[in-house]
Amino acid sequence: MRESTLQLINYVMILALLVTLVLHLAMQAFLGVSGYEEALAYDTAVARYREPLSASLLTILLVAATYHGVWGLRNVLLGVRAGPAWGRAVTGVTLVLGIVMLGWGVRTIVLAFAGA
Repeated sequence: MRESTLQLINYVMILALLVTLVLHLAMQAFLGVSGYEEALAYDTAVARYREPLSASLLTILLVAATYHGVWGLRNVLLGVRAGPAWGRAVTGVTLVLGIVMLGWGVRTIVLAFAGA
């Protein structure tokens, strides 16, 4: 994929990250809870993970944050050194890292949503 396309995807992920982060913080802080202590209670947190809207929001937040972070790491590593072999290696390693992070995160969300 072209660098300009990947950068455009990164801009979309930044926007998604901002929107979902604001919604996530609002849901954790004051939407549907009567106070800070109730928001931090284990039962409240688990109940939120079992709501489809909350699980969807967390998944979008995970995807956006992972892409943005891995894209940034890739760009930093490409700035350290140049060359086609280095570029392919960095792209491959960051791609695998992103897939592992997404797999683990989605697994956690699915298990929490299912009540396991």
